[in-house]
Formats: sequence, C-alpha cells, structure tokens
Amino acid sequence: MRGSVVLAGAILGAVSLVGVPAHAGAAAPDPYSGSIETDCSISVPAVVEPGKRVVIRVSVDANSQTTPTGDIAVTITERPSGDAVWDRTVNYNGGSKRIVGPVLDKDRSYAATARFFPSDNTFARCRASEAFAVNSVDDNNPPDDNGPGGLLPDTGGPAMLWLLVGVGLLGGGAATVVYARRRTSPATA
Repeated sequence: MRGSVVLAGAILGAVSLVGVPAHAGAAAPDPYSGSIETDCSISVPAVVEPGKRVVIRVSVDANSQTTPTGDIAVTITERPSGDAVWDRTVNYNGGSKRIVGPVLDKDRSYAATARFFPSDNTFARCRASEAFAVNSVDDNNPPDDNGPGGLLPDTGGPAMLWLLVGVGLLGGGAATVVYARRRTSPATA
C-alpha cells in the first residue's frame, strides 16, 4: 500500500509538470563581431645608448589573405610615472614599419606602445607594448636581453633541485612496486 502511494505521488508530480510552460528566457546576442582579429607586435632594443635615437619596429598580423591597413599610433611613456614623452601616428599598409624616435634622457626606463586603428571594420584594433631603458653600454653594463633590470624570471637554476628530487622519488616508487610484485609467490592451481 505504501509503495503504491509513493508511485501515485510520483506520477501526479510528473503529470502536473507537463502542463507548465518552460521559461523562455531572453536569448543572449552572439559575441561574434565580424571583424578579423589582429595581432600587433612592437620591437625596441632592451637598452638604448644615451645620445642615440630610439628605433622602433611595428607590424600587424591577421589570419587573413588581406593585408590589414590603417594607422598605427606609437607612444613612448616614462616608467613608472606613465607620462607621455613622444608620440607619432604613421600610415600602415602591411609589412614591418621602422619608426625612428627621439633621443631620450639617460638612466631612465621607458615603455613603447603601438595601437593599430584599421581603415575599415574588416579588421579589429590591437595594441602592443614593450619596455626599454636608456643606459650606457660598456663592459660593466652589457646590453640586457631580458629587458630593463633583468625582469624575466630564472627558469633553470633553483628549480633543478626540485626536478631531480621528483625524478628520484618517481624512480624509487617504481622500483618499490617492481620489487613488491616479484616477491609474491604465484598462485597455485
């Protein structure tokens, strides 16, 4: 009797849900923009010698057979204040563009930023930035390929110890499993 009451309750609950309309929520718009994504790249020497002009190379890539065209705005800002020191807008018609910047103050850090503004809606905007410094280059201060102040992390030194410890533990665990399996006697029939 108790089982039939539970069964009847489950059937009534299912039947009552059949007549309830499902919530028709508002459909969200598709985030597709129709513009082809672009990728800006900027290249500046990590260390610029005092008294020399900054040489900046910029380019824009897109996953398209059509070359992106438009304008590239290049700005040099002082770090860490963010004050703009120099800016220039150049016409971009593909390839790599070489822009010669100003002579900057010695013993300072700067950031060069490139912003691409396409000539139509076919391509999307993009932005790239790179840090550099103006310092004397000599035997005591060689050019630093890691950016100003050597800001890139060390990827091989201290972590080597942990890599060797992990490999040793893995080998020890494998040897223990092999030894333990060989010690057991085979099952007799």
